[in-house]
Amino acid sequence: MRAGFLDALRGVAVIWMIIFHTCYDMRMLGFINWDFSSGFWFAFPRIIAFTFLFCVGMSLNFAHTPHIRWKSIGQRSLKLGLSALIISLSTYLTFPNQWVYFGTLHCILVGSVLGAILVNKRKMAFAIMMAILIAQYGLGYDIKWVSSIMQRQSMDFIPIYPWFWAVLIGILLGPYLSKNRHIGAIKSPKVLSLLGTHSLKIYLLHQPVIYGVLWIIRGFV
Repeated sequence: MRAGFLDALRGVAVIWMIIFHTCYDMRMLGFINWDFSSGFWFAFPRIIAFTFLFCVGMSLNFAHTPHIRWKSIGQRSLKLGLSALIISLSTYLTFPNQWVYFGTLHCILVGSVLGAILVNKRKMAFAIMMAILIAQYGLGYDIKWVSSIMQRQSMDFIPIYPWFWAVLIGILLGPYLSKNRHIGAIKSPKVLSLLGTHSLKIYLLHQPVIYGVLWIIRGFV
């Protein structure tokens, strides 16, 4: 079962991702000198990551309610795991000082499995979400200890804590959004539906294509 509003939202996230990575690669190749460490360009990729993870939580309601489909989880986890490994290996070989050891795709993998376990345990999901939000944003319990293990920055670091809260809010709000007659009636435009349906393939391919094209252009400038 596919939800039009979910495909549309995921498609929008794909467009945002392509825009951000195009600008990020332009900075890396010297086309622009924008500051990506603060302001809009710091917040933008985090909004994108939240949107993808929120969609993961919402989609779990369609795939694993009222019962968890473990075979489906296994197949999806294998595909996501191999894709995450490709991202880690490729970035390690090309950008060893900023390689992606736990990025958005890694978080989606772990969040999908943990979310599937909680999708039919909504009270527990709510309790865990609140505990994460209070610990992270109320008490300031961050995971800065990671820097003692990984002595380098990453191009894309989206740890499961605290980002799992985005999956959980998708789990909790998904059923209510899908039952809303206005939201549930949304039909995704074909282009957004196409992007949302093939988001994983686009995620894997768009960066090499964008970086490669910009690298070629730089050679002629």
